[in-house]
Amino acid sequence: MKKISIIVPVYQAEKYISKCIESIVNQTYKNLEIILVDDGSTDRSGEICDEYGKKDNRIVVVHNKNKGVSVARNCGLDIATGDYITFVDSDDYIDLQMYSEMMKVVEKYSCDVVMCDCIKEFEKKSEKYTHEIREGFYDEEQLNQEYYPQLLITPNIEYPAAISNCLCLIRNEIGKKIRYVEGVRHSEDLLFGAQIMYMAKSFYYMKGQCLYYYNCCNVNSVTHTFHEDKWEDYKKLYGKAYYYFKNSKKYNFEEQLYLLLLFFVYNAVGDILETKIINKNDKKKIIKDILSEHIVCKMFQEIKISKLKISKKLMIQTYLYKYHRGIGALISWHQRK
Repeated sequence: MKKISIIVPVYQAEKYISKCIESIVNQTYKNLEIILVDDGSTDRSGEICDEYGKKDNRIVVVHNKNKGVSVARNCGLDIATGDYITFVDSDDYIDLQMYSEMMKVVEKYSCDVVMCDCIKEFEKKSEKYTHEIREGFYDEEQLNQEYYPQLLITPNIEYPAAISNCLCLIRNEIGKKIRYVEGVRHSEDLLFGAQIMYMAKSFYYMKGQCLYYYNCCNVNSVTHTFHEDKWEDYKKLYGKAYYYFKNSKKYNFEEQLYLLLLFFVYNAVGDILETKIINKNDKKKIIKDILSEHIVCKMFQEIKISKLKISKKLMIQTYLYKYHRGIGALISWHQRK
């Protein structure tokens, strides 16, 4: 029976971590290595991890200084010994059949990567989440023809499928060759997911099988918190993606790289427009500084905005970004919302 290494980065998660760990240790698939990496938590998260470690010899607990989720995941990758590797975030939980169902696919197709779907849980509702790619098996040629066109970013400038690293079961030989970009706290899983899919020679998408439960209610998570240095994170991540994919001999990713940078601009500027902790003048300066950067100006020169598969509203906003017009009006509009 093949072993699965499950890496759980843990930080300030005492409210959620027990439910998360319980959903893993009680999996119907039993051959697991559960790596809990406490990233310098100051609440009871580390103690709770230790308590579970004493009760289940499949659990390995590591306590580190706080260095961020990328370092925590890399720490788990360094010590993982399973035939397959995956991740669970400490404020989420998983279906008790998740790995049994995924390993059935592994045994049948001997896939490098298997991916399921998830359920996003909000305060008052839950939503099934799926991706706009076909279900089923992909060989290397089908990956090139069908998946590579949206490996880094989808045509409508949305996250690619493998952004959800926690939904992926990854063959050890691939997962152990890749590392998260340390110091990056935003969209770090985008590049990791793109790299595993680029290295994979086979893939299976369990479309519609929602086996992972994503917690959208944790307002303290990085996803839900404003960070002034987000743009610097995005630039660092983009640089790594550009270096890795620019000269690919398997596929031309040039257009996707431009769209990936545009996506990062949307996210960084969007967060600045929405936040209430920066005044209007500072917002205007920060946004104009981002839009004036050389790589951003070059991107706007290369893309054809009118050809983008985006809404009319976003298209207008993109023109405003390109020509540095109407930024003050955008800020005022967001402040009135």
